Amino acid sequence: MATMIPAFPDWRKYIVRQRRPASGCIPTGYEILLRAAHADGIDLASFQDDFDLDKDLRPGDTPNNHFRSVASAVRKKYLSVEFNSTSFRNGEDKLEFIEDCLERGRPVLVSLALKPFGREGWHIMLVVEASKDSLVFLKSVDENGTPETLTLSKAEFGRIHNSYPGGDDVAYLERWK
Repeated sequence: MATMIPAFPDWRKYIVRQRRPASGCIPTGYEILLRAAHADGIDLASFQDDFDLDKDLRPGDTPNNHFRSVASAVRKKYLSVEFNSTSFRNGEDKLEFIEDCLERGRPVLVSLALKPFGREGWHIMLVVEASKDSLVFLKSVDENGTPETLTLSKAEFGRIHNSYPGGDDVAYLERWK
């Protein structure tokens, strides 16, 4: 197995549990990025509640959580915080962008289609480690604070992107002050 390198050094110090597994992966990811940036003046205790735009979603309602909508809501409350996201048509370009961000020390949140794992929709995950051949994602954090990760070869990551609809975006913290 290839040697893993931290894509996001000390990531375990900043992780938080996602309060609403059905809807809150974007606000959770954004909260982790802000914690890692040591952003001050932001109410992190209520961050997930304040910015999960789908926390009151009912069957038949149109979901509102996506990288840009949540970023816009955060920016309205915290003018100094700017999240950015980029969409990709193919997995190769998405992977190249992720690798470039990681080389520059910029942690990223990645949208990944869940269809190949037997589920519907997408999940937003933080890239926490990488090697020449694979990426490790923070999948979830249990009630005890124990992280669950998902390791994918870069080839499989690209195949998933190219084979399943959605999951096209990568987001990152552009600035916070």
